Amino acid sequence: MSDFITAIAGARESVAAILRIHPKNSEKAEAGYEVSLAGSAFAVAADRLLLTAHHILNGGNPRDPADKFYALTVPGNGDEARVFPVVSFPLERSDCDLAALKLGPSAAPNALIPALPVSFASMPDGSRVVTIGFPAPEIASVALDRDGNYTSGRFFLKSHANEGIVSAQYDLAGAHIYELSVGWHHGESGGPIVALSDPPAAISLMQHYRNVQSPHGVVAGPHRGYALSVIRSELAALGVKA
Repeated sequence: MSDFITAIAGARESVAAILRIHPKNSEKAEAGYEVSLAGSAFAVAADRLLLTAHHILNGGNPRDPADKFYALTVPGNGDEARVFPVVSFPLERSDCDLAALKLGPSAAPNALIPALPVSFASMPDGSRVVTIGFPAPEIASVALDRDGNYTSGRFFLKSHANEGIVSAQYDLAGAHIYELSVGWHHGESGGPIVALSDPPAAISLMQHYRNVQSPHGVVAGPHRGYALSVIRSELAALGVKA
């Protein structure tokens, strides 16, 4: 029990919710901005670099360069959110649904995001894992400035932890895939899958599920994610090592 408590408490501080601000078509009467909490992410370089699922940037389509993104952390699931602007995208891999986000400084004084260790080791089936992400809440209100930059918002933003095991693993198109006995909610995509190693380390992230055939048609099957080893060289080039 205590290893779950330790892993969750440590990893939670490294996880952020990703806010997307999308400009509507200015030629239409309803021109303005669409704001959504698109997914989750976790720090792999303290205060500087987050890793997430590529599909949260634009529903699996190429990222719209007009969009703006912010990372929101809620230390200890408390009352105050810390907001960090995303200033660039040094890694965008749609083929394995992975992206890295570079952060600018937060306006909040002394706002920090500690890095979560990563591991490229192969974890055997049965290895225990925890997941942490931000289920996407209903957005009560959001305030933007005239340029579409986020200034404030009202929504119930709390991270959620779950636990399970590595249920299966295999190679697919040259990459290693983990399947987990863990489900997740909308908004948690991009959050880490953390092995209970010493120290706990992210081995993958929440991405998608495998389709399975049922008597009622194709349905969502086991949840899965790419092993981080698929981007080992890219992470090293960004200064991230196991």
